[in-house]
Amino acid sequence: MSTETTTTPDAPWNLTLAGWLLLCVVIAAILAVILPGFPAAIAGGLIWLVAILLKGGGIKGAQRVQVIVMLSIGSLGLAAGLLNGAGSHHLLRALEANQMVIAMLIGVSFLRLVSSGELNSSDTLPRGRKALLSTLAGPHLFGSVINMSALFIVGDRLSRQQPLSTLQALIMSRAFSLCAHWSPFFAAMGVALINAPGAQLTTLSSVGVPLSLFMLGYTYWELSRAPEANQLTGYPLNPGSLWLPLLLAALVMVSHQIWPEVPVLTLVTLIALLVALSWSVLREGLSSVYKSIQHVQTALPRQGNEVMLFLGAAVLGAGVAALLDSFDIQLSFATFGAHQAFVVLLIMVTLAMVGMHPVTSVTLVGSLLAPVVDDPNLLALVFLMTWAFGAGISPFSGLQLSLLSRYQINALSMLRRNWRYALVLLAADYLALLLYGWLSQ
Repeated sequence: MSTETTTTPDAPWNLTLAGWLLLCVVIAAILAVILPGFPAAIAGGLIWLVAILLKGGGIKGAQRVQVIVMLSIGSLGLAAGLLNGAGSHHLLRALEANQMVIAMLIGVSFLRLVSSGELNSSDTLPRGRKALLSTLAGPHLFGSVINMSALFIVGDRLSRQQPLSTLQALIMSRAFSLCAHWSPFFAAMGVALINAPGAQLTTLSSVGVPLSLFMLGYTYWELSRAPEANQLTGYPLNPGSLWLPLLLAALVMVSHQIWPEVPVLTLVTLIALLVALSWSVLREGLSSVYKSIQHVQTALPRQGNEVMLFLGAAVLGAGVAALLDSFDIQLSFATFGAHQAFVVLLIMVTLAMVGMHPVTSVTLVGSLLAPVVDDPNLLALVFLMTWAFGAGISPFSGLQLSLLSRYQINALSMLRRNWRYALVLLAADYLALLLYGWLSQ
């Protein structure tokens, strides 16, 4: 979601080592779940070592400030809490460093080995209003699996002969950000499940999928009425390329039903790795080994920004929890239903609009509300909605900044053309929360 660390095939030794250590993080995080007694602190320790090797992960600007603030406040909270009698498990939580979310992001990144060829289509680009539909579907389906990489592949294809237009950028950003409502391979889902313990993927997706489809439909209706829609150049979506997101989604859902005791994040990580590596070997043979090694040594270190964000979030969450625990401070609600959840959502999207990364706000709100909210699914839905809104609309989000820097899109123009979409999205979120609350009674 943010600016990437720059590496080359001849990357410095510290970046190469960081890549291999991140692969070890995945293995250690999985073993900590499936092997009783395997210390979770091993994966956490590797993440801290990676953070040192990457010297901040290449984060700049506002996100760098947020990481520093999270680490500072979290460390102070931990120190004060432990000195005041809080349990040592809070320190262990900080040391474990959000390892399952980071492991999931690393595991999912290997899917680029499979899907980059599917997305780099050489087909003739479609034109007109029909192209709008395929351009919505492409970034949404593939973005739900390989995240920002899908956005860049589609954007680079569309801008190969002429600069990306504001209309194309609107289509791509909305299609991509809406994945946060439902995709198990999206960082938003991992963060929501971690910070709302007890939330269920199937429940969240059953709300998120219809919500995303509705907003995709609204986007098509709104943007197809734009004067330039008739001349729109879109992305060609080949039906044969849809097998990957469909297969992965099915495998996650089936595996979750067979092994409900295994956390969803672990299943997602394991399935992504196995599918990516198996398919690469079957399709390319021994050459896939070289590509996998290159991915570890050059692509994984570029995720240093995410590593630092989630590391900072782990420390912040642990610090806030330790402080509340040590002073025996507990929030309480007479009820926490759809109306209260929507108020929390409004606060969180306001923070997103002024530049706070969803990782920060979700961790902070989760530390405060997760212990006292009766329905973790309701809280997790708020987290997913916040992520989708912030990524798609906030001019400070990694998605918007990437479009601005890579394709020279005007941020003010994007914001001006998104205000109706923002209001409709908030209204749809409120209705979804109300409907969930009514059905779950």
